Amino acid sequence: MENVLEMLRKKNPGLPLYCVTDPEFRRYGRVLAGETAELAAALDTCAIPAEGNCYQASVPVLEAAGLMKDLKRVVFGDMPIEAGYCNGRGFQLNAMEYHKCSEVNFTTTGLVLLLALPEQLDDGRLDSADVVGFYLPAGVLVEIFPLVLHFAPCRITEDGFRCLVILEKGTNEALTSVNTTAEGEEKMLWMRNKWLTCHPDSPHKKNGAFAGICGENLSLKI
Repeated sequence: MENVLEMLRKKNPGLPLYCVTDPEFRRYGRVLAGETAELAAALDTCAIPAEGNCYQASVPVLEAAGLMKDLKRVVFGDMPIEAGYCNGRGFQLNAMEYHKCSEVNFTTTGLVLLLALPEQLDDGRLDSADVVGFYLPAGVLVEIFPLVLHFAPCRITEDGFRCLVILEKGTNEALTSVNTTAEGEEKMLWMRNKWLTCHPDSPHKKNGAFAGICGENLSLKI
């Protein structure tokens, strides 16, 4: 674990990088306890695409894992949840989003989460210099707190990453309408329970998302 983090730090000197087990993570989320062997086996059945990233919000084999009942109660207060994945080979920031519920992540490959704090967002605008990277080792289960900005993980090897994503049910479903010229927070509302701001150089800007990220469109070098 330390060797991976040391390698990433050497190759990305401009990006603050920590492990989710470091004290710095406590403002963004927490490490969760639980037996994850069944979850890992289920996640490993979910393919990594040859290019880019793939997100599936609800995957029955993941939702059937025994740990789901505990996570539903302990993390989400027994609200209905969905368990899916974001697998891929991405390595750029591109955008940041938040939800008004927690998000649970878990990986069998290791990956880096790019995160920022809610108070660093100003009317949908974020300086990418405020973004921090957190190494999530394989087999570690974490909760990302509500309103913490995040997006798709970054791979740490050329083989790509597998990442479990658990959210309140219905999150990331399509809206009936999007208004990126609205006042205040509404201009970031991109999907259900998903507020998003993107970098002007990202594919999301081309798709019409609100572009509020300034600075470098960060890339994780490996």
